[in-house]
Amino acid sequence: MRGFFDTSRTFTVRYAGLSFYWAWVFLSFNSSDLTVQGGSHEILSVVHIVSSAAAMVTFAIALVLYRRIMACDSKRIGVGLVAGSLVSCAGTVLYTFPGLAGNDALSVLGAVISGLTCSAIVLGWGVAYRDLAARNAVLFTSMTFFGAAILYFAVSHMSPAASSVAVSLFPVLAASSLAYSLAKQGMNRSGEPLSAVRPSWTGELANLLRTGLSWRIVVGLVAALFVCGGMRVYFGDIAPVVYRDPVLMSLPIAFGAAVFFVYGMFVSRVSLNLGTLYRVAMPLFALALVLIALFGGDNASLAFFMMSTASVLFEILTWALLVEITRTTHYPPLLIFAVGRLAVHVGIVAGELTAFAMIGDLMVFAILAIGILFVSAGFTFADRDTTFLFEPPTPEELERLGVPVGDGASASGRPKAEPAVEADVLGQCESIVDEDLLIRSNLTSRIDAMAREYGFSPREKEVFALWVTGRGSKYIQETFVISEATVKTHVRHIYEKCDVHNRAELMSKLENIPV
Repeated sequence: MRGFFDTSRTFTVRYAGLSFYWAWVFLSFNSSDLTVQGGSHEILSVVHIVSSAAAMVTFAIALVLYRRIMACDSKRIGVGLVAGSLVSCAGTVLYTFPGLAGNDALSVLGAVISGLTCSAIVLGWGVAYRDLAARNAVLFTSMTFFGAAILYFAVSHMSPAASSVAVSLFPVLAASSLAYSLAKQGMNRSGEPLSAVRPSWTGELANLLRTGLSWRIVVGLVAALFVCGGMRVYFGDIAPVVYRDPVLMSLPIAFGAAVFFVYGMFVSRVSLNLGTLYRVAMPLFALALVLIALFGGDNASLAFFMMSTASVLFEILTWALLVEITRTTHYPPLLIFAVGRLAVHVGIVAGELTAFAMIGDLMVFAILAIGILFVSAGFTFADRDTTFLFEPPTPEELERLGVPVGDGASASGRPKAEPAVEADVLGQCESIVDEDLLIRSNLTSRIDAMAREYGFSPREKEVFALWVTGRGSKYIQETFVISEATVKTHVRHIYEKCDVHNRAELMSKLENIPV
């Protein structure tokens, strides 16, 4: 019971502020009573397209400059985020406040302003969520969406002026709570001088798309959100009333959050497998398309509920997936979230623009979209791309464990290990790490010390040693002739014995262990 209250307090104090961001998103772009207020229903989609396109600019900038940003002081970042949120507040007022919301030019201007600034807030929250254990990442993410559903329902029942003020303040609340969270954590969790050990941003991006955030996941996100974006436009054209029903919008958010929360109660604290849930959400898009294409507005409420539930599940799943990639790999969280959010927005904008171009051909768009979903379902969101254990240490990280060639001691002043490269630990298995690096980083002694300090079993020590020397899950399975589930069990035991929740903490233990 005490653990439950501690977890609840941690969520409330450090992570719940993300709810304000999601509530701002849902209210700004899914409530025609708030955004349109007497204007044409197309302006709701236009505002969303413009805001998403502006956000893409911020994501692209973060993708290029992530190293400089991550090296900044967290307090300085917090001040910048709060200042940006005040600008976003002003932009939101332009398309929500009575008397202004009906002016299309002001609405577009407000969308540009809020899109550029609020996107920085969501990236900051990605950094804040980076160190959560797998189960907490799922539970906290679902709780923020459930909070957003409550805020959506409450604000939708306010007067137009009050609702405009409330939704305009949400970015400020999100940024303020984020600044507090980042001040507690810092920006660069490892203290590593990023510019000294990383390749260029293009090289880092290429590596990320080959390993952590697979290009297949990116393609799947773009494809699914393309369908979602197109359906937003068609619902606005055929059944605009769905965007005026607060229950019909808040219920799918709460339902999707509840489904994910239940899933989170049963997941391991060490690893997630999100591919199954992705593959469940994709048919909901297809079913909604079939309903709206065949029956038009007659079944609009049911089709909208399916579409909204699927899109909320995709948002929740994608957020948890990006957190999991951040937790289990060495890539900077800002880079991971910039790429992931950029993929989401590219898909939505492309879908909405395509739907506008084909506004009179719903059946054609439905066939195109279902074909895209069918094809992408065959090779995206596979278990191999959505299940993570931990990434082996990079050569740069191993270099930090040791000393430059020619020195007689390790970074901690201890003698270097003799070149008996893991013979007692790995048997006949060879390391893929350079032998000089093994010696400089004192790996053999560090592995032995970790096993003694934390009570690893002989097999856990073998698994840990293979991981340290650059071997992944598949190699470990083949070496010891064990299943993937058994590897996961050993990994879970290692995490639990070391009392760590993510890869960074495990690397810190390895670096600081006395040898």
